[in-house]
Formats: sequence, C-alpha cells, structure tokens
Amino acid sequence: MSEEKNSNTAPITMRALNGAVGRTAVWVSCWLIFELLALTVAMGWFDWMADVLQNRYAPGSLLNDLGANFRIDHRGSMSAASEYAAGLGAILAFIALLFGAFTGGGWLQIALERTEGRSLRRFFGGSARFFWRFLRLMFIQLLFLAFLGWVVYEMPWERFILGGLMGVPDGDYVSLETLDSEATVRNLTWLQDGLYAALFAFVSSWSLYTRTRLALHDTKSALWAGLCTLVTIFRHPIRTLRPLFMLFCVDLAVVFLCGLALSSFSGDLDTDTGLATLVVIFAIGRVAIALRHLTRGARYYAAVHVSRELVRPIAKPDPWKESIGGPGGPRYPLGEDDEFAAMVRG
Repeated sequence: MSEEKNSNTAPITMRALNGAVGRTAVWVSCWLIFELLALTVAMGWFDWMADVLQNRYAPGSLLNDLGANFRIDHRGSMSAASEYAAGLGAILAFIALLFGAFTGGGWLQIALERTEGRSLRRFFGGSARFFWRFLRLMFIQLLFLAFLGWVVYEMPWERFILGGLMGVPDGDYVSLETLDSEATVRNLTWLQDGLYAALFAFVSSWSLYTRTRLALHDTKSALWAGLCTLVTIFRHPIRTLRPLFMLFCVDLAVVFLCGLALSSFSGDLDTDTGLATLVVIFAIGRVAIALRHLTRGARYYAAVHVSRELVRPIAKPDPWKESIGGPGGPRYPLGEDDEFAAMVRG
C-alpha cells in the first residue's frame, strides 16, 4: 500500500518514465520497425558506395572525407542517388508519420487500461482502435504547422517584423544589408528559427494532449477535442507543459551523452580500427534512438496522468474505469448487480 502511495505522489515525469520502461516489448518493437524504415534508405546508399569504391581507391583515402576529386568524378551518379534517396526518404517519412499516429493509440490503450500482461497485443489493438481519429488529427496538426511556417517565414514576418519593426525596405530579405551589422541579421535569423521551434513544440504538445483526450473520453471529433485541449493548456500551462519539457530534457541528455561517447570512439578512426570499435559506434547510435522511443511512450503516460487530473469527465460512463474485455478490444462496463463484478471487486 505504501509503495502504491509513493508511486502516486512521485513526480509525473518519474511515473511516466517508470510506466514506459515497464513496457519493454512495446518500445523495442517500435524502435525495430523504425530501424527497418531507415535501413531501406541506408542499404541503397551502401550498395552505391560499394559499387563506386570497389578496387578504385586506396584503403583509408576516403575515410574522413570523400574529397573534391571524388565528388567531381561521380557527380552524375551521386546526383541520381541523392534524388532517389530523397524521393524514397519522403515516402518513408510519410509512412513514419502514419506509424506515429498508429502507435499513439497503442500507448494510450496501455496507459489507460488497468489490466496487465500481453502488452503487445493490447498495444496493437489500441493502435487499430484509435488510428482513424488520430489520422484526422495528424492532418489538422500538419495544417497548423504549415500555417505557422507561413507566418514565421513568409509574408507576415517580412511585412511586420522586417519591414515594420526593423525598417527593412519592402521587408525583403535581399535588403537586409541595410541593417546595422551582420550580428543583427544573425540574431534575427536565430529569433525566427527559435520562434518556429517553440511553436512546433507547442503544437506537438497540443496534439499529444488532444490524442489523450480523444482516448480518455472515447470520442470521435478530433477538431472539438483539439479546441477543448487548447483551452486546457492555456488555463494550466505549467501543469500541462512542464512534464513534457522535463521529458524533452531527458531526450537532450540522452543525445548529449551518446554524442560524447560517439566522439570519443570515432575521433581516432583509421584503417587499423578494429571491428569491435565499429560495433560499439553502431550500438551507441542504436541505443540513442531506442531511448527516444522509450521517452515517446513516457510522454503518453505523462499526458494521461495530467489529463486525468485536469480534464473533466463527460456525461457518458468512463470507458476505462470499471470494465472488462479482451486486450485491445471493446470494454464492457461492470454493473453494480453483476455477479462477475462482485467477484472482481471482492
């Protein structure tokens, strides 16, 4: 009992990480699927490099840099390979977006249910259950991001910031030389990029809480849930955004530490580098990506904890409270006079 009480009073970030860590099969499966998507592009580049480098260059001559001569000699085939990789990468990026919308329902199914066991089965059942709602929300999110990109990088920025505030003639980027110094231009660019990054993070947080609201209430309208979520975030900005910011800091710490480890191993690469060093470098990169999937699951757990505290229940019964049903399938409420309910509660 004391253990449960301590877990309930622990910071939301710790509870979220603890919940996600306990679902190893889930986040490892998500990581492996994304690795397969990345491998599709990587194998194309690997085959091209193997064909180009075969018996044509001295061992180690292109280890740290392909060099200007290499790029000139193979500019035609390199350009074709880049175009093919870009096209394939765009397709795979869209598939990754769809998979992200798909897995969101699985994480929420696991976080909201009070049952244990068969995590993968419940995960994919929840993913299928909420996929179409989350897909509609994904397109709404993309429209928001496109609109914000237009505001920050197109006419509104040029007219009101460059032209109105900074006095640049016609608000044109070509006329930035009229400003006092290059430092001013650089600071404006950083401000512009930082503003869009902050807006991107806010829209991502809003989307996460909207998915959670849709799953928590088991409703269909992504637009209405999004509007309600926006009100909740503005009413409770610290309580809603602080756990996600803390998990973002965990992400940064993981990337920073893995980057340091990679630098220490890859700094001395040469033709005599052994296979063990290469395996370690490869493993560090894979661990960093796998932990990103772990923290993604933790964000859903955090959103569930916060939403249960802030989001008011709707008129219909809570679908996650007292119910039974197959893993990932429909839930059936237990009535007060139900004999099975009496056995479960007893």
